[in-house]
Amino acid sequence: LFCQLNNLFLFTLCLTLFRVRNFVNRPVEAVSFRVGPGKCVLIGGLARIEVASDSKPFLFTFFVSNDIKLHPTDASKADEVLRKLAGDIITPPLDPGPERLDQIGSIEYHDVEIDGAGWKEAAADISLRGIGWIAVTGAGIAKVRIGVPEGIGVAVRPPLMPFDMWEATAKYTGGRAIRKGGKTKTGKYRSGVGRR
Repeated sequence: LFCQLNNLFLFTLCLTLFRVRNFVNRPVEAVSFRVGPGKCVLIGGLARIEVASDSKPFLFTFFVSNDIKLHPTDASKADEVLRKLAGDIITPPLDPGPERLDQIGSIEYHDVEIDGAGWKEAAADISLRGIGWIAVTGAGIAKVRIGVPEGIGVAVRPPLMPFDMWEATAKYTGGRAIRKGGKTKTGKYRSGVGRR
């Protein structure tokens, strides 16, 4: 019995290390969206970033896991879209989407104002504990509303990567974000695909 338990423990440990190693070896692909007044971006079913209707458009660069799907939508339709597409186009949560969405719990909102530093560098990062961070770029004052499940910490900090927003700029094609083509700093052409 001890040998069987020991083998099971070693198998579980090896499987866990394999998963962690594969996750760590995949670099996060940052994706940027221009978010206008009254619009929002759903970060899977885990969080939402909204721009107030009396604010100017800003560029939001998302540094989150490649497994989290980003979905831009109208802020007034965000709850309806989330219920309809959770577990399908919007992941996490995985199947069954709406039932898993209920298990996440109630959403609490945080309102922040970020003074933009212009279009050449990010003004601030919005950090979402356990999810990732979003760099905010633009001119003027951004009035941003962040919705996260209760207990998830939200903080505004100076930007970690203030100049990466233009390399990560993507366009939204309905089901996925496509990174714009062109050359990188080294002169090589990009593959053109952001998140699949």
